[in-house]
Amino acid sequence: MPKLVVFSVTPTEYALKEGSTSIGRSEANDIILNDKSISKRHAIITYQRMKNGDAKVQIADLHSTNGTIVNGDKIGYHTLEDSDQLSLGNIQCAYLSE
Repeated sequence: MPKLVVFSVTPTEYALKEGSTSIGRSEANDIILNDKSISKRHAIITYQRMKNGDAKVQIADLHSTNGTIVNGDKIGYHTLEDSDQLSLGNIQCAYLSE
């Protein structure tokens, strides 16, 4: 199962469920990042299992104030690959496909 690892004081792993996972500072998100550099609704990750069994995982920035960076590039929308490095505001994360 794909997961997002959030590096803060202690790294935390979040399993990504099929469908969408919202990320942000607000309590209404699936992954809550309590940091002022994170927008209330910062980004969304969508996970879709394809007919051939492969997974397609994508991240979209939700017009956040401080942006979403993947492997050093600011993105609006990006298909994630194993070991991609993400920056959401000041928070560092990694995407792991399994």
